[in-house]
Amino acid sequence: MKVTNNSKAWQGVHSATGVVYLMPGETKDVDLTAAGHKGASRLSFLKVDGKAPAESNDGRDGLFAQLKALGIDANANSKTDTLQKKLDEALAAKERADVIDQLTEKGVEFVEGESLEELKAKLVAE
Repeated sequence: MKVTNNSKAWQGVHSATGVVYLMPGETKDVDLTAAGHKGASRLSFLKVDGKAPAESNDGRDGLFAQLKALGIDANANSKTDTLQKKLDEALAAKERADVIDQLTEKGVEFVEGESLEELKAKLVAE
């Protein structure tokens, strides 16, 4: 989108690749972030032509939705890496529980401490 600096001083705007500086009166095509668009649009001396980009939250909404579907309430201030780790652990636990349920239905004996791979092998063997 095009950004024009109508002030008498250098101005910087936050783009997807870092801060882009504009000389007084200069117009540039800039790939603004959602936050950069919001900030630049608030300033009367910067003219921003173009629609605001969709806000990215690194997939956090999707992680929260998946965790909630698994019955896990995560803190809103959790780091994305922490959310992903919780999701991976929950999915692994669910897969293990599903395999154990299938083994139980078929009457296959197993030891609780067996790995998921060992449990799956018993399921396939039956």
